[in-house]
Amino acid sequence: MEKKTKTSRMSAILAADNDWAIGKDGGLLAHIPEDMKFFKSTTKGSIVVMGRKTWDSFPKRPLPERENCVISRTMSQAEGARVFGSVEAFIEYAKSTSGEIFVIGGGEIYRQLLPECDRVFVTRIFESFGGDTFFPDIDASPEWECTQASSPIESKCRRIRFMLYERKRHDA
Repeated sequence: MEKKTKTSRMSAILAADNDWAIGKDGGLLAHIPEDMKFFKSTTKGSIVVMGRKTWDSFPKRPLPERENCVISRTMSQAEGARVFGSVEAFIEYAKSTSGEIFVIGGGEIYRQLLPECDRVFVTRIFESFGGDTFFPDIDASPEWECTQASSPIESKCRRIRFMLYERKRHDA
């Protein structure tokens, strides 16, 4: 699949367990302070795009110091966010921006926007939660390669590792 030319860099950012689960019962798998700090510092000053369920899951909206964008077929406005009725409408908007864009969930938005992404920031959680929402297993994909990985970090409650995947370049 040929990638379209775009002006903004689009990346996904997420936390996933051993099974690539990213959520359970409409929420995160676990509260990991180091992951929250990484998410905040990485996305600060950028555009974040999410689906309605992810927007609704935030206790405080919008996410501060970021341009919040929500893709929803059922919502026409959200205080503090731009709302787009389709992924295609958001992609058109993204082409007109110069800022960095982070896809922050949920599962369906990740699946639809992953072809537009150049990078994926993954906080790997070294356990399985029996999640019900999953991210594609990019370790098994020939399109992606892990280009950076931190040493395993022992947080207060979980063992994690920060990883960066980049889309492989196919030069003709």
